Amino acid sequence: MIKFASMKGAALALVLALGACSAEQVVDNTVDGTLFVGETAVRGAVGVGKLAVRGTGAAIGALTD
Repeated sequence: MIKFASMKGAALALVLALGACSAEQVVDNTVDGTLFVGETAVRGAVGVGKLAVRGTGAAIGALTD
């Protein structure tokens, strides 16, 4: 009977440890996803800015030629 109770306790501890690990992984994935979206948005804004500068330069160059 004692052996069964200790096996049951070990199983419960394993389930709790795996649950905590999974919860930590969910948080890590959420943070990583948020950082990726933020970084992509910044890169997109920088790209649009560069494109606008190039377009403006090309338009001015076409007018002055």
